[in-house]
Amino acid sequence: MSTPVPPMVEARGVRKSFGALEVLSGVDLVVAKGEVTCLIGPSGSGKSTLLRCINHLEKHDAGELLVEGQLVGYELRDNKLYERNDKQICAERARIGMVFQRFNLFAHLSAIENVTIGQVKVKGVDAATAAARARQLLERVGLAGKERAYPSQLSGGQQQRVAIARALAMDPKLMLFDEPTSALDPELVGEVLDVMRDLATTGMTMIVVTHEMGFAREVADSVYFLDAGVIEESGDPRQVLTNPRSERLRSFLSKVLV
Repeated sequence: MSTPVPPMVEARGVRKSFGALEVLSGVDLVVAKGEVTCLIGPSGSGKSTLLRCINHLEKHDAGELLVEGQLVGYELRDNKLYERNDKQICAERARIGMVFQRFNLFAHLSAIENVTIGQVKVKGVDAATAAARARQLLERVGLAGKERAYPSQLSGGQQQRVAIARALAMDPKLMLFDEPTSALDPELVGEVLDVMRDLATTGMTMIVVTHEMGFAREVADSVYFLDAGVIEESGDPRQVLTNPRSERLRSFLSKVLV
């Protein structure tokens, strides 16, 4: 009998507080390999915090977070949890690509250097191989010819596409997107979403914090609506976004679906 394949990501009763403020209040979530999951909800609902906990940029206080069946950031020894050392955590994080709201590119490096540096410094890839891979990825995200441009010479949408290429250069098993279009001018949003749509067709597992309901409806396999640190509603986006059960979600959608 074959061994069951664990979910790519599983959250079990995850809690996180900042001082007296509990931001995540027992969150449960399951993302299968190859699925696109969108996290939606009002500002301050815990979406970005949950995303940051998945790659241990934030340490959750209680519950379990697993990627491919393995605890994130911790290991179990003698029935006690111990945080992994920095080297182990960096190795885990290298396989989880993350794209931030504010791009986080190195301003002093060109586009190709931004995409190359992680391959060389973290993965130990030789410079020529890393540069060839970077050119391929920049072309994939529609930036052929922009290899030598610096972030200050690129639009916000172009910078975000460089950030996506940089994350893909690490050959991640999972991609996390933290409101990747919210800092962009409206006319630049589409070019980033097009890259994400294309990525979804390749079978990449993606968790996307977004306010782009059209993208969620079109691309996501599942949607989770967070409010005040809890999952208020979840399921198929065609159901959740068109026929919500909860009054809170109906209220939220009435404000964002304009």
